[in-house]
Amino acid sequence: MLLRRVDGTRETRAQTLAVPLGRGTTATGDGVKVIRIDAKEDEGELTALWSDGTVLRVRKTNDADGESDAWCRNIADGLLLEVSAPMEDSGAAELTVKLCDGADEDHWYGGSHLLKQLWPLERAKIEMGPFYPFDHGPNGVGNVLGTHWVSSGGTLIFADPNSDLLHVGLNAPAFVPRGQAPRYFGVGIQNASRPSLPLEEALTSERGDGLLRLQSRANYADANMLHPWQSINTNDARTRLQLRVAVSAQEDARSATRVALAQLPKPSAAPDKSLMFYPIWTTWATSHADVTQESTLAVAKDIAKAKSDSGLPNGSIIEIDDRWQARYGELHFDPVKFPDPKGMIKELHDMGFLVTAWVMPFLQESSAACEEAKRLGYLLEGSQPPNEVVEVLTGGVGQVLGTTVKVFVDRYDWPPGHWEGGGGGGNLEPGQFRWWGTQPVRGIDFTNDEACEWFVRRLKKLQEEVGLDGFKFDAGEPCFMPYGARPHTPLKHPQEYSQAYVEKVCSKFPLSEVRVAMGTNNYNGLIRMGDKDTVWGVDNGLQSLIPSLLTSAVIGFPFTLPDIIGGNAYWNQTPDTELMIRWAQVSAFMPAVQWSIPPWEVSSVAYEVSVKVMHMRERLLLPKLAALAEDAKASLEPICRPMWWLDPNDAQTFAIDDQFAVGTDMIVAPVVEKGATSRTVYLPAGSWRRYDESNAVAGGRRVVVDAPLDVLPVFIRAD
Repeated sequence: MLLRRVDGTRETRAQTLAVPLGRGTTATGDGVKVIRIDAKEDEGELTALWSDGTVLRVRKTNDADGESDAWCRNIADGLLLEVSAPMEDSGAAELTVKLCDGADEDHWYGGSHLLKQLWPLERAKIEMGPFYPFDHGPNGVGNVLGTHWVSSGGTLIFADPNSDLLHVGLNAPAFVPRGQAPRYFGVGIQNASRPSLPLEEALTSERGDGLLRLQSRANYADANMLHPWQSINTNDARTRLQLRVAVSAQEDARSATRVALAQLPKPSAAPDKSLMFYPIWTTWATSHADVTQESTLAVAKDIAKAKSDSGLPNGSIIEIDDRWQARYGELHFDPVKFPDPKGMIKELHDMGFLVTAWVMPFLQESSAACEEAKRLGYLLEGSQPPNEVVEVLTGGVGQVLGTTVKVFVDRYDWPPGHWEGGGGGGNLEPGQFRWWGTQPVRGIDFTNDEACEWFVRRLKKLQEEVGLDGFKFDAGEPCFMPYGARPHTPLKHPQEYSQAYVEKVCSKFPLSEVRVAMGTNNYNGLIRMGDKDTVWGVDNGLQSLIPSLLTSAVIGFPFTLPDIIGGNAYWNQTPDTELMIRWAQVSAFMPAVQWSIPPWEVSSVAYEVSVKVMHMRERLLLPKLAALAEDAKASLEPICRPMWWLDPNDAQTFAIDDQFAVGTDMIVAPVVEKGATSRTVYLPAGSWRRYDESNAVAGGRRVVVDAPLDVLPVFIRAD
């Protein structure tokens, strides 16, 4: 099937769509053939039936008036493709899209955050796998997802957000190499032995298959892609497999993105200004689990001193991370580590800070909160998990090694020095699951409205008791559920758990941020990128920040909070002066900024340049941020935009992954290569000038600019 748009004198390139048959086969070589085609010209509908029972129904999106069609009804010039196939254990209803047709090269954007965030997407080889929010998914899928993809030529592919057991692959390897170990989901130390995914095509000997493949599968069984929902009953009552995908040929990538964004829910308000107009400071990277009242106040005093000494913009928020509780989920400050939390928060308020605390939806076994939730029936129930031996022996060499270390760490709370409450998590009990900490935990059942209300009441009570202003909400991905999870209300789709968490808990607090997002574009807070490593590369380091920002823009999450400047300092990583400065420059013009590693502790040069770049943010971005945020609230129009947003017909912009636009009149082009002191900047059509110069240059070309360590290249539209 060819998809083509003809509009006046302009005709877009064709896009080939294919419908594999019920078992993922093709119509050649299997004796499967079309046995009937029904075309209803007056109704604009076509139906095709294959001999294996696969059915394709095509109709205009404007004619999709069913209750389940709201997600696509207003897609302009669109077609709704409904593929259904016999319900068989190994079956899948599938639609494939050829990424590049003919001589013209198409580039693709959207989908999800990835552990190795490549832009545009065809640079990656994303293996076919489950498509729901993950903390490090088995094929690299991350915590922020959308179900639409757009091409530089204007093609929009929009999968039904409620697709059953949705699986996605994009430019996947054409075959699984012999001896390749299964891909798997891991937590914490388990991830140290995993490859950084997806694979990058330029770094592999074989090309990918050149396809976007969307599947609704019969089940999650897949020996090559291991993940938690393979043990969870989806209460599937389907009699046939069905995949529904809307497709549309728009003029360009910007038009296609706008059509997609128009279908998504919108927030009722932009995030609280304090989240965006001043830096957020978190205790995480400097204190991790060892945070105390003393260390929190010390950080705040250092920030205040930096403002006094150098003019570094004061942080509006101090976020108290990790082990501020004696046991996770108690929602009471540890009286040993925080002897006077109310007094501490008052002191922080007096210094000009708002104060938030880190919260995740897990309850530590043996805590009073966990016992109460058990008694009330507010926890996710589960089946008996595999024992330590079975768990350790599952998968390939990397998984065995990672799991062995993780089980050892959880059993013995190793290395020593953790606060009381770790360990004892070797063999898990029903309802328990592993996470990045060393404590056996259970999950709150957000499919139970009473459990949501209980959790919200406890959070609000904590606010009233000590004066907290809001929360940093962590986790919430459906990969953090017990083996054989049995929620109060059966889940048809994994992301429904995340959506309940965001909508029924996190959204109750105006001053908040989350890191999980799928179908929650109407959330009023910040959407945080996943934890970044303190490295330069696109493999979850500095070079992944701009591609992650731009992916969020395309899939409808404009209020992006980049991860901590300098990264999380995991695995004994520490940023040097150069990495710290370049990270600050990359982050400075994003919707929000988050610090944890004090730049003055890195070096005097890092401190000096950090002050400079934060002043640039104040001078150039903040005067226009409120208006951009209001537009984003109303339409999801991104604040930070891909370069093709400025001129979507300029092919030179399609593959730029290291610069971005802010609104329509600013280009930010930070240095992301280690050791570089200059860079090439592409300026689209128009007249542009350096923000600190008066001379304008004509666009539509590349310019080489000097960018020593203290320089962030920013261009302002001059016409």
